[in-house]
Amino acid sequence: MAFFEELGKTISDTGKEVATKAKALTETIQLKTQISVEKTKLDEAYAVIGKQFYEANKEPDEAYAKAYEAVRASRERIAALEIELSLSEGTRICAECGAKVPKSSYYCGKCGAPVKEASQKADTEDDIVEEMEQAAPAEEVNPTAGINTVSEDAFEPTEEQE
Repeated sequence: MAFFEELGKTISDTGKEVATKAKALTETIQLKTQISVEKTKLDEAYAVIGKQFYEANKEPDEAYAKAYEAVRASRERIAALEIELSLSEGTRICAECGAKVPKSSYYCGKCGAPVKEASQKADTEDDIVEEMEQAAPAEEVNPTAGINTVSEDAFEPTEEQE
């Protein structure tokens, strides 16, 4: 009988130990998740600050020139890709609000602006590019899109910033 009592005690102790470790693991996972959520919020806040700074300071200091160039290049690439997508979908861009409008429409479905003239003048890709640049509001463009294509040293602080 002593064997079964000892076995029962061992199983009980092992069960308690497993429960304790599972609880500790759960707490660890919850803390790591909370840290991850806070880091995401921090990154989003930094992005907002950066976007506001970018829009408020159109002429960059030397320290920000590479980052500004990365933003400009990304915006140009986004505009080119949107034009390509618009051409492949058979749509055009509303000059008032930037929404996609079918070529057969006379009015924008989003803002109601007449787009008949836009369809007549947007016969060439250059006209479409010009139309998109006029229609794309700055706040709708994601300034961080494609930022990972720039080398890391483009965002390192200069001696003045450190």
